[in-house]
Amino acid sequence: MAILSRYARKSSYGFTLIELVVVIIILGILAVVAAPNFISLKEDAYSANMRGVSGAIGSAKELVHSACVIRADCDSTIPAGSSNLIIVQGASIRLAYGYPRDTEAGIARAINIVDGDDFELTRYTKAGRDGLRIRPAADYSVNDCEIRYSEPQSAIDLPLVESDLEGC
Repeated sequence: MAILSRYARKSSYGFTLIELVVVIIILGILAVVAAPNFISLKEDAYSANMRGVSGAIGSAKELVHSACVIRADCDSTIPAGSSNLIIVQGASIRLAYGYPRDTEAGIARAINIVDGDDFELTRYTKAGRDGLRIRPAADYSVNDCEIRYSEPQSAIDLPLVESDLEGC
């Protein structure tokens, strides 16, 4: 009996090699299953951020246009080349036909984003229209993660807002 109790006492001091291998295998399986979900979080965050920018552009362009229409000192029939502007919440916003221009002094100022902070602002030309391209200022290729805003081309035209978020 003394031999059995001594053996039982020795076996309770640690894990066997088989137990350790099983635990490592289980952890490996969990890592393989869970890792792809965590890897795509960065792309999901960029995509959600850019959807927010697109929504902000839609709201800002309508808000600025509404403010221009109801104000006596703002003319919503003046084209982009003029010095037509409106002050909204202390920010001077350049206008084209009553909508924010596709510049940093226009739509970028209306939605309060600055080039180089969290976003990269560049010009684009596509299908005969040019405008402002907004991309995340990220450490990866952002060629397919962008919002494009183009000001109206005439008094009866509307601004064009396009989203390309497949590559975020």
